[in-house]
Amino acid sequence: MAQFMTSREMAKIACRSCAGCGKCCRGMGDSIHLDPYDIDQLTRHLGRSFEDLLGDKIALHADQGLALPHLLMDEETGACGFLSDEGLCGIHSFRPGLCRLFPLGRSYEGEGFRYFVVEGGCPEPGRTKIRISRWLEIPDLASYEAFVTDWHYLLEGIRNRLSSREDPALTEQVRWYLLQTFYARPYDGPGTFYDQFGDRLREAREIFRL
Repeated sequence: MAQFMTSREMAKIACRSCAGCGKCCRGMGDSIHLDPYDIDQLTRHLGRSFEDLLGDKIALHADQGLALPHLLMDEETGACGFLSDEGLCGIHSFRPGLCRLFPLGRSYEGEGFRYFVVEGGCPEPGRTKIRISRWLEIPDLASYEAFVTDWHYLLEGIRNRLSSREDPALTEQVRWYLLQTFYARPYDGPGTFYDQFGDRLREAREIFRL
């Protein structure tokens, strides 16, 4: 049975990511989903827009009526487009949240989530005991965790709305709105990413009555 933990707790993690293993960066298909924070980090550090990355390093996948971005894997090798020939991550300092999280997972309950170790998530032997917050290496982790929670429940609420309507035209409008509002439009206004995301979140909640 999985043990659920907060980011302040220690977890026994089997992973050789610091040694440049790279096994979890191959054959992932469309499973490395990207949230707005991930896209903000990628576009800022790479100096490329969301539209420019789309079709090159990222792609869209169907997600319960929505169309959301994920990291694009090479068709021939199955490797992440940011993985070097030496098996090293080319965006390690600003890698997406799911990459940082692995081999941990999130379990949502109530109005938040807790972490757990994905058993068998990494095939490498041995375990390292480390505080989850240190493993994630995310600045202002409290704000990040609040963002992750808000984003998760916003999408859940919108999916529920769409499933109750079964209106293809409405679904397409919602897809476009989410991509433009939370992904394509840069977070280059006043305040932090979290401040700007909060403004867009409030707008979306009003629109969808969540």
